[in-house]
This record gives sequence, C-alpha cells and structure tokens, in this order.
Amino acid sequence: MTMDLQAPSPAAPSPADTATAAGGRRLRERHFDVADKRVRVLLGEDVQDEMAETLGSLRADRFIVVTDDNVADVVAGKLAGALDAVAPTLLLSHPPGEEHKNLATLSRFVDLALDFGATRRTVVVAAGGGIPGNIAGLLAGLLFRGVRLVHVPTTVIAACDSVISVKQAVNTSHAKNMVGLYHPPELILVDLAVVALGSPRDLRSGTCETVKNALAIDPAQIPRLRRLLRRRADYTPADLGEIFDLSLAVKGRLLLADPYEKYSGLLLEYGHTIGHALELASTAHGAKEAALKHGEAVALGMVAAADVAHRMGLLDAADVAVHEELVDRAGVCRCLAAGIAPTTVLHHVAYDNKRGYRSCGGDEVAMVLLGALGKPLGADEHYLTPVPHAHVADAVHDLLRRGAQCPAAARGAEGHAAS
Repeated sequence: MTMDLQAPSPAAPSPADTATAAGGRRLRERHFDVADKRVRVLLGEDVQDEMAETLGSLRADRFIVVTDDNVADVVAGKLAGALDAVAPTLLLSHPPGEEHKNLATLSRFVDLALDFGATRRTVVVAAGGGIPGNIAGLLAGLLFRGVRLVHVPTTVIAACDSVISVKQAVNTSHAKNMVGLYHPPELILVDLAVVALGSPRDLRSGTCETVKNALAIDPAQIPRLRRLLRRRADYTPADLGEIFDLSLAVKGRLLLADPYEKYSGLLLEYGHTIGHALELASTAHGAKEAALKHGEAVALGMVAAADVAHRMGLLDAADVAVHEELVDRAGVCRCLAAGIAPTTVLHHVAYDNKRGYRSCGGDEVAMVLLGALGKPLGADEHYLTPVPHAHVADAVHDLLRRGAQCPAAARGAEGHAAS
C-alpha cells in the first residue's frame, strides 16, 4: 500500500469545517472517513449543554456513560444527569490508571450494562481520557456485537489521538492493548474549554502524539508546532483547537488509506514500542504519581527510537536533535524515566503488540524507524524494521541513565517544565 505521507498540512481545518447552531452557541464540525463510515466531530468551548442535546438526538433507549473516578464527579456526572432526563442512564466508573484498563474492569462493566437492560439501541458514551475511552470502545464493540459509541474526550491526548481511531483494546499483564477489536465511533464531542482545564502535566503529555505525527509523517507541521508548543503548558482553548486540527489532518489521511492501522497506519505507532514498555514499567517501580503518562512515554520512546536509528546508521544527528528539541518544547524531561528498571522495560518490549506483522530473528524486535523526518523505513513490510535487541537495550539504558543524571530529577518534572 502506498500513499502520500508528506502531503502538506492544510492551512484551514481539514476534512470539514462547518458550524451548527445550538442553544445560542456554535459547535464547529469536522469529520473523518474510516472503514466505510463517516465519523462526525463536533467541537466548541463551554458547550456541555449542546453536547447533551446532540446526544439526546440519537434516540437511544438507554445511555451507558463510562468514565474514571477523576472525571465521574465533574464532567461525566453532569453529562449523565443531563442524559437521564432523556433516557435511563447508567454511570460506570473505574479507578484511574493503566492498571485498571483490563479484562476484569471490562467484564464487570459488561455485567452491569446487561443488568441495566442494555439493548441494541443503547448508546455507550466514553467520557474522560484514553483509558475509559478504550474500555468504553471495547464494551460498545462487544455488546450485541456492536452498539453505538460516542466519545466525549476530556484530555488533549484523547481528543487528538485515541478517539480518532477504530481500535479499541485493554491491557494484559504482558503488554498494553493486547486484547481488543475494531469498532468505529458514531460521534465525537469535544469541549475545548474542558480540555484546557487539564493539569499542566496532562496538557504536556497530550501534545506528544501530535509531535509524533509531525516527526514521523508530516514534518511540514513542525514550524507550527514550534510556535504552539509551550513548556509551561499554558494553552488556550484556541491553541488546543489548532493542535486538534493538526492531529486530525494526519490521522484522517492515514485512516482513509488504512482504517485498521495495519500498514501505513502503523506509523502512528512511532515511539510506542519502547514507549509502551516504559509506561508499563513505570507503574511497577514506585508511587502511583511516578507512573509515566502515555504521551510522556511516547515522547521518550521517540527519543529512544531516534537513538536506535542513529546507532544503526539510518538517521542523522540533526534529525535526532529535532526529536530532542520538540520533546523539550512540549515540556517532557528524561528525568521522568529515572528509577525505571531496564530489565522490566526490555521484558515489555519483547511483548510489543506489533509482533507478527513481519518476520524477525530471535534476537530482533520490529520497530517503526525513520531514515529522515517524515521518511519512515520498511514501506514494504508494514513500515517496520528489524532491530537487534542489543541496540534496543543500549538505547533504553542510555535513556534511563541520562534521565537519572538530569539536573531536573532533583526538583521533579513540574519544576523542570516550568523553568
């Protein structure tokens, strides 16, 4: 499969930019096409009432709102209350954290949904970040072999990345996103004012998938990211709307060509082989607050992937430096990885969910690597390159060593990013 991976980013929002009046305010509309389905995206600022009104128009017999405990008492609870005036509504909440994105949580939610009387007309609403979004997506895909799914993302990384996909999955003890299916959303509703209320750390993490898209797929976006990215993460809703449009421009193009993300769509996995492993390993070495957020892990995973490519003579030092620059501009520091055990990282790398897309030797792992910015390697092999375990180990050890030596480690990541 071939496609133009470096098509210029549109100056105006892509695939569509229309507006719809609702309750005296305006919801801007986008869309993307995936798996023979057009997915509508409505976004605006302070549009909670309009979002509930839009959900009410779906004529569901019941709503099941899936969220985590951090969001349940704020956005999700308010939304569930508004929906309950339209149709019976069940609020399902789980503790925050990757360790709860698993089959046990999913199984419990399936039983509760069926006890509630879910039918084929029921709509599952994911309210929160990427973790409840994935749990809700898998729940919607499994109930009656597929009921309607609506995403209401409350974080940058969910709005700009995880909800723009048909992939739904949960974790196992071996690796992230190992059990799942494909199920497209019916609708995505984004309140940019809510997203902008995220913590500085969440906002920094959230921009990293957009950085990934620019580095691996569309480097023409890099000048705009240099203007937008801020270490202090003091983003306005308008800034986040622009970051969203940059993400949709890339992801919409890839999903049109490869809706199930098995060929060119695997480029969205850049930085994820080591990044996912860092993310899981970080949950095992200390306090919960020390765990890496997904975007932080992907950022460090991209730095490590660039290091691997440079060690293999595939990527020059100047392009490695651009990786370092953009990750730094996003406010992600290597010190976040301090204390993570290299052996645990390498264990999780061995169980990466891209295994089997291409043949590798027993001492190799398949990774998305770049030959230059926006020029991924291995186009004939799912854009994956076999990498000797030794190079991965060296890059991981170097990343963790430099993280431990980073001066910011003594005062914490928040102090580093604000300096």
